[in-house]
Amino acid sequence: MKHNSSFKVLTFCSALFLVMLAFTIDSSAQITKTLKFCNDNTMYEEFPNNSNGVGEHFFAGTTVPGNKRRGLIKFDALGEFIPQCATIQSVTLTLHMSRTISGPMNVQLRRALESWGVSDSDAPGEEGFGTQAESGDATWRYTYYNTDSWSTAGGVFASDTSAVANVDQIGYYTWTSPKMAAEVQSWLRSPNSNFGWVLIGNEGVTASAKRFDTHENIDTNFVPRLTVTYVNNTLPLNIRMFIEGFWDGVTMVQDTVTVLLRNQTSPYAIVDTEKGIVDNYGNLTVCFDNAAPGTYYIVVKHRNSIETWSALPQVLNSSSNFYDFFSAANKAYGNNLVLKSGVYCIYSGDVNQDGTVDGTDTQLIDNDSYNFNSGYLATDVNGDNFADGTDASIAGNNADNFVSVVRP
Repeated sequence: MKHNSSFKVLTFCSALFLVMLAFTIDSSAQITKTLKFCNDNTMYEEFPNNSNGVGEHFFAGTTVPGNKRRGLIKFDALGEFIPQCATIQSVTLTLHMSRTISGPMNVQLRRALESWGVSDSDAPGEEGFGTQAESGDATWRYTYYNTDSWSTAGGVFASDTSAVANVDQIGYYTWTSPKMAAEVQSWLRSPNSNFGWVLIGNEGVTASAKRFDTHENIDTNFVPRLTVTYVNNTLPLNIRMFIEGFWDGVTMVQDTVTVLLRNQTSPYAIVDTEKGIVDNYGNLTVCFDNAAPGTYYIVVKHRNSIETWSALPQVLNSSSNFYDFFSAANKAYGNNLVLKSGVYCIYSGDVNQDGTVDGTDTQLIDNDSYNFNSGYLATDVNGDNFADGTDASIAGNNADNFVSVVRP
């Protein structure tokens, strides 16, 4: 019986180990996805109001007379296919080149630095000259025809190359590099910064232009492809929260917020910390690299607001998590939220971050106000980049009400 019992324990432990091992392997296993939907367009130097928003081709390089063509490409649905907190391992862009009169030429990818658009322009024939842009199209002159211009005609892009490919005769070509992976990583975490890439040919040589096929191409085998390999080994957390001083009842000033995960039992040790940008509508996403799935208090901190804890410890998993700090006072530990213009907000005014809004904070605001200080200041309690009486009023009101941190 003793031998049999030991065998059962050993079998159970072995099975448990295999389950744990399978979970570990699965959570860190590489996943590869290929994205086919993108936006693409061409900028035509000698026709600064021309575009080709829904054409089958886009171009990079120079024409026989020496006029430049620059392509634009953007995969702006990354978050629909890849978890926002995924860690990108590698990225490869594959394009089909379908027309050329030149030999091998280097074609670069440069990260675009300004947003641009695609509308219904559709160039005739071989599409090499484009056609009159439609409203919202990118052109050599405009990011969105004919309302918003590039800061510099011809597109605004990074000074360094994301990747380069030597493009020769008709066929498939790929661009890949650690820099591309880093760029896609940043776009995944901050979708509003995703302006894609500018495709730049050899502009120092005439007749170097290469024609590539777009996602509208009639042959779906020729459409652009972005192949992304990633691991999903982080803990995602989406938060909705508002900052009293930064919320005006319609929108909120964006700012950096620090989010901490703390153990659910005393002494409530910090397990992981991440920073993120809370947007104009109170949305914040952070990705924890060190915390395992489990149960934690969620704590939010802001440069001049009261540290605020979740009402109860929250169970967080590896796929998706959401916490609401705005719909009711009891969403915060100790009901430590203030109602303002229809939503509950974390208290503002803790300028020196000592956990209490008091005369020390108002004195700091008064000093900066007296000296007409401006910019990104801890004493700027309402986010307008000035320290003045408005900030002092918010902090003073909370000081009068003895507002401070409430913790377990």
